[in-house]
Amino acid sequence: MKIPSTLKTFLAKSHGHFKGRQSTAGDSFESSLGLAGIAPHKAVKSVLLKSGKAYLMAIVRADQVLQLETVNRLFQRDFEVCSEADVWRLMPQCAPQALPPVPAAYELRAIMDKSITGMEKVYFASGVSGLFISASGADFARLQHDTWKSHTITSAAAQLDGPTRDSMRRQVQKVSDLPAMPGLAAELIRIRNNPYAHASELAAVIEQDPSLSAQLLRYASAYQGDIDSVEQAIVRVLGMDFVLDVAFGLSLGRAFNNPKEGPLGLDNFWRHSVYCAALTQELCHAIEFTRRPPAGMAYLAGLLHNFGILLLGHLFPAQFERLNKAVAANPSRSIIELERETIGVSHTELGLWLMDAWDMPREIAEAVTEHHNPAHSGDFSTYANLVYIANALLKRHAIGDGVEVTIPQSLLDRFGLSAEQLEAALGSVLQGHAELDFMAAKMAA
Repeated sequence: MKIPSTLKTFLAKSHGHFKGRQSTAGDSFESSLGLAGIAPHKAVKSVLLKSGKAYLMAIVRADQVLQLETVNRLFQRDFEVCSEADVWRLMPQCAPQALPPVPAAYELRAIMDKSITGMEKVYFASGVSGLFISASGADFARLQHDTWKSHTITSAAAQLDGPTRDSMRRQVQKVSDLPAMPGLAAELIRIRNNPYAHASELAAVIEQDPSLSAQLLRYASAYQGDIDSVEQAIVRVLGMDFVLDVAFGLSLGRAFNNPKEGPLGLDNFWRHSVYCAALTQELCHAIEFTRRPPAGMAYLAGLLHNFGILLLGHLFPAQFERLNKAVAANPSRSIIELERETIGVSHTELGLWLMDAWDMPREIAEAVTEHHNPAHSGDFSTYANLVYIANALLKRHAIGDGVEVTIPQSLLDRFGLSAEQLEAALGSVLQGHAELDFMAAKMAA
C-alpha cells in the first residue's frame, strides 16, 4: 500500500530517515498496532478536533488518553472530535483511524503531549490502516517545529476527565447508583436455577407483566398461528430456555433511563440488540447438533452484549452524549477507538462491571467484554465469537455500531460453518424484520 502523496512529499523534503512497517489492518489504530507487534507506548497517534471553523490536531501517545477538557481549557474553545467528512476534506487519502501526526504536511495547527518529546524511537500512522512509519525521536521532533509541545494533554489509559475510570467502576458497584435488577428478572433467575420448574410456573411469572406477555404471544403467533396463552407459547412454540432468556433480557432493559436519539440512543440500541440476539441464535441453530451450544444462551448473549452502552447513558449522561456525537460524526470508525479518545473507558468494561455486579453467567460476561475480538478463545468464548460473527453480518445492512470487518476463516472453522450458512442465517433473520422491529420499538418506547 502507498502512503498518501501529500505525506510522502513532505517526509521526503524533511530529510529525515523514515521506514515503513506493513501489517494487517485492524478496525482501530490500537488493534492495528497489536497486529503489527508494536507496543502502544512506542507509538504516536493524532486526533483531529474542531471548534466552529477552527481545527486542531492533537498528538498523543497510543497508550494515553486525550483529555479534551484540558485542550479546551488551554485554548478557551469547545473542541470536539472531527467528523469523517472534515477528515477527508482536510487530510485527503487518509483513513480516519490512521491519521498521520504530521500537521505541517496538511497546514494544520497542532498541540503535542509533552511526554512524546523524550521518546527515542517513534512509530506513527501513515494514513493507511495497518501501515506504520518509524523514525528516531529527533527526526519525528523535526516534523513538529510549529507544534505546541509544552503541555500535558493526556492521562494514563486508566483515567479520564470528569469521573475517573476507577470512580466510574465504584459507582457501578454501588447499590444506590446501579440500576436495580427488576423483580421480574429476579423471579426468572429463580426459575432458571430450579431444574424442576415447569412452563406453567414460568408463564405465571411472565403474566405479571402484560406488555412482555403481549410481545411473547405475538412472537409465538408469528411462527404457529393463534396462540391463546403464555403457557401455550412456551409449550407449543418457544420453549422454556428461549422464553426465559428473552424475558430476562427485556426486563433488564427497563432498568435504564437513556436518550432515544443518535446512533447509541435507545431506538438504534434496541434494534441492534434484538437483531443481534436473533441472528446469534440462528447461527447457533446452523451449527451441527453434536457441537451446538444452547440457543437460549446465545440469544441472551446477543441481547445483552452492548449493555455497557445503556449503563454509560444511565449513570454518566455527559460522557454518553459526547460519545454519541463522536459515533454519529465518525460512522466508519471503531467505537472502541472513539471511546478511548472521548471518554477513556469502553462500553465493554462498563458492561463487565455490570455483569459482575448482577452475578451474570460467565458466558454472558465474556460475550459482553470480548465481542469485538475475533481472536478470543477459551472455555467461555463461544458466545463472544458468535456475537462477533452476527455483528459483522449485520453491519453489512447498516445495523449496529461496529465497523465493517472480515470474519476470519478460523472462526468459521471453529463452529463448522460455511459462508453459505452465514448468508442463510442472515436471510432468515432479515425475513422476520417486521417482528424484530416491533420488539425493538417496544423496548425503546
